[in-house]
Amino acid sequence: MPSTYTCLCEDGFKYEESTKSCQDINECDEKRCEQTCVNTPGSYSCHCDGRGGVKLSHDMSTCEDIIPCVPFATEKSIKSLYLGRMFSGTPVIRLRFKRKQPTKLVAEFDFRTFDPEGVLFFAGGHQDSSWIVLAVRNGKLELQLKYNGIGRVTSSGPIINHGFWQTISVEELDRNLVLKVNKDAVMKIAVAGDLFIFDKGLYQLNLTVGGIPFKSSDLIQPMNPRMDGCMRSWNWLNGEDTSIQETVQRTEKMQCFLVAGRGSYYPGRGYALFFIDYMNFSNEEQYESNWSVEVSAEINPATDTGVLFALVSEDKEVPLSVALVDYHSSVKVKRQFIILSVKNTVVCRLEVNVCDKDHLVEISASKDHMQLSFDGTLGEVELSESALQTILSTLNDHIQQGVHTYIGGLPEVEVTHTPVTAFYHGCMNIKIKQETLDLDEAVHKHNDITSHSCPPIKSVK
Repeated sequence: MPSTYTCLCEDGFKYEESTKSCQDINECDEKRCEQTCVNTPGSYSCHCDGRGGVKLSHDMSTCEDIIPCVPFATEKSIKSLYLGRMFSGTPVIRLRFKRKQPTKLVAEFDFRTFDPEGVLFFAGGHQDSSWIVLAVRNGKLELQLKYNGIGRVTSSGPIINHGFWQTISVEELDRNLVLKVNKDAVMKIAVAGDLFIFDKGLYQLNLTVGGIPFKSSDLIQPMNPRMDGCMRSWNWLNGEDTSIQETVQRTEKMQCFLVAGRGSYYPGRGYALFFIDYMNFSNEEQYESNWSVEVSAEINPATDTGVLFALVSEDKEVPLSVALVDYHSSVKVKRQFIILSVKNTVVCRLEVNVCDKDHLVEISASKDHMQLSFDGTLGEVELSESALQTILSTLNDHIQQGVHTYIGGLPEVEVTHTPVTAFYHGCMNIKIKQETLDLDEAVHKHNDITSHSCPPIKSVK
């Protein structure tokens, strides 16, 4: 300036006269963010806790609700019973029948499923007495019987996990158990004994639906009892089951989707947890330091924000995640992206449009590379080579120490530890190392996530 000068600092800094230097402005002290604020040299960023169902709004400082951009037909049928309500595999219905006269078993119901394995019902006394279990294995009906301490397993009939309603019945007739599908007999098994136990002057029978009253490992042939299936028009022992129907009508979580197709449905709350080993074995079956993460996900999202897949360490860091997000954090613009991140650093990013149809997301990572693709288009790595190597080293350290695999969301982690914390909402089928994940096999799964059925998108009229 004429005869003098002034010192200017870049945006985000202020001039300190005493030290004659530019000092960072801590914008977080100015309460510019509605929820969490992170100060950075010359700038700052706001974060909203997606686990609470919110995301950053257009002003990049306040939070707004995550609203579905595609409506799914999630209407329930009040006349149906959802067998997969409890991930624990415990029965959804428990009945006890008491009769003054000897009684034969009669059970009939309509059934629908895409699940290849699980329990429909148990009938009998207790684990050490006579009982039968009707189940599905490899898509076919299986009947496990135990009479007088002798166990048998019989499987026959057509594939039934095709998603269409069919009528199934089991009936005791002249020392035989007859199993029918759509009125056609598919099994006839001779039995020697009674399912009803005579006790205290009464003939008694326990019946459980959607699970068994003992450990599945104590079955004659163990199986995963969890059944993502639907039952309606049931008739147990020719009895009036108005109490069950009334309970189901009052409890929406016990009801099935009116219409369902193949896939897993994530309602925007909860996740599935798996313990998966990503280390590669050598010929001597010893651990090498090499590892690989190969993930392929077919997605049909209902919202534009959510975690598809994440690795989480014991100390609740997120060394790898792939997620949908609707803003660019560094240039602070609102657009739809899919991102592959290590901790809170975005490594690959692709601008996408997700709320329109099915999409294929693929990621691969190893000690020396990371890759993200969306419908066959590769994402570019946003980091310099040296920064990428540092990131890969961080990821390598975490995987060597052990990580857990989360599908559809995250446990309680710090909102600043990863770019997206919101739960995924929509349909998704996911493969890891080319093996399709069966959510029934998870270590933990939120009860509202359906393992093998997904409602369709509502048609726009």
